[in-house]
Amino acid sequence: MTEPDSFTVTPLGGAQEVGRSCYHVAVGDRTFLIDCGLRQSTPTTFPDFEALSGPIDAVFLTHAHIDHIGGLPALEHEGHLADDAPIICTQPTATLANTLLLDSLEIHRANCDRDGRSQRFGKQDVEAVLDRFDTRKYGTGVFHSVQYQFGSAGHLLGSAWLALEHDRRRVVFSGDLGGRSGHLREIDTPPAADVLFLESTYGNRDTHPSFTDAQTTLWEEICAAVKRDLPVLLPTFAVGRAQELLQLFTQRIRSQQAPSEILDKMEIVYDGMIEDSMQIYHAFVRNEWLADNVVTYKTDHNDSKPFLPEQAWTPSQVAERERLITDAANGETVPIIVAPSGMFTGGWSPWYLWQLTEHCEMARVFITGFQAAYTPGRALLEADEPTVEVEITGLMDPDQADERMSHGYGIHRKSISVPRNWVGRIDGFSAHAARQGLLHFAREVDPASIHLIHGEPETVKTFRNYLQENTTAMVSAATKGVSVPIDWATTKSGLTPTDTNGSDESQSSEPAADATVQRLLDSEKFPQITNESDAFTDEQEARIREIVRAELVRLALGSSE
Repeated sequence: MTEPDSFTVTPLGGAQEVGRSCYHVAVGDRTFLIDCGLRQSTPTTFPDFEALSGPIDAVFLTHAHIDHIGGLPALEHEGHLADDAPIICTQPTATLANTLLLDSLEIHRANCDRDGRSQRFGKQDVEAVLDRFDTRKYGTGVFHSVQYQFGSAGHLLGSAWLALEHDRRRVVFSGDLGGRSGHLREIDTPPAADVLFLESTYGNRDTHPSFTDAQTTLWEEICAAVKRDLPVLLPTFAVGRAQELLQLFTQRIRSQQAPSEILDKMEIVYDGMIEDSMQIYHAFVRNEWLADNVVTYKTDHNDSKPFLPEQAWTPSQVAERERLITDAANGETVPIIVAPSGMFTGGWSPWYLWQLTEHCEMARVFITGFQAAYTPGRALLEADEPTVEVEITGLMDPDQADERMSHGYGIHRKSISVPRNWVGRIDGFSAHAARQGLLHFAREVDPASIHLIHGEPETVKTFRNYLQENTTAMVSAATKGVSVPIDWATTKSGLTPTDTNGSDESQSSEPAADATVQRLLDSEKFPQITNESDAFTDEQEARIREIVRAELVRLALGSSE
């Protein structure tokens, strides 16, 4: 029997961190990337491109958030993509990527100018990336000898989990899983597989608070603020969460779920990239991509903009934004401002926070999303003191607004004081599944091994223990730069290895297995214990199991080292 092609997956980012998701997949003589994101830290961090040794034949994307696509222009700039390499994804992902990557370029350019660093990519690289997009619907396809499958991940418009199959071996990448949205399709059932790479952002939470309760709580808090004439700031992700929030306002206002004196005072403002992303969402109001309730509402009410309240508007000039804050400070308006970014790491939300602290005695700031470590949003939530000092990177310096406006983004860093009683957290809006949802997905895949990705270290450790107790899989934390072999480790996927005559060769003899284990113990592949007090880490133990299993399978197939 011919020895099967090698099939390995190596994380290049996203391991024990939230951000810069990227996998390198080697199948025989073909290489692919799954996602290519960046981490919006200071400075920005990209996947480990130095580990790439040859041209990439294709990139598969799970969704359009920058932590999954933001590294693509740098990948292009550094020449890692083959000339004809496509970027394969769903149509909404490609459309959103157009907006998000161009915005990311402006932030990158401004950050580099501020810090005196060279840019990792330019406009021509973004345009070259956009030319590579090759869109697909949910379902299966084949690229060279690899069969792939996209299914709804319920996380973002067009988001998908991805399955890759080659030579009767299959691996599933969860991407970011949701299933909690009021406007997206539910998560599609994934196929069984040998190996699962599973996100773990909220793997330390059994469940999220009720989505419906979260909507009600936020609405009641906003109404209470408006009643007191207090401006409200909602920092948010421009794609996905912004639509969720504005759809909430639309529903509550249309059904008049507040006294008229409160509804009449509300001035809803959405800013920045939300305007572009909203147009995209409205363009994809179809059953293929969105929940039936949104599509039905659009049809029944002949409303081409089902996510927007009638009184919502977006500023187009800095002067309009300044006037909005001044009027709010003088009690002339009560704005509810929805603006990116969700963690105060860029976009217009830092600017609004800054200006509110400068001009208003009291305001309310409601945080509805995940706050990564070392971000201003995390600092605001974790502070114990009455006043929080945070360093923000604002979009515009008001004193130089007209000059900077002509150049796109003008980054201005400033330390500001935010009263802690301004800030509230509303849980339950998360677009990520909690561990019950993640466990359900893992059980459907039913893999021999699970590798946890896209989560902070303590969360990953907690979630690993949980999965060890509640699945039959071997569970480990994915490690950047450490390859995972995709082997015939199980027949659960229905991909039982057979030879050309159909005879089952999956059985091995115990003596041979014992010899293989001993050979591994003596080899350089096996992590070594240097003294009696040493112990294997969780990652080492998981890696040992992978190596042993891979060698046993090779032995069972009659192959040699």
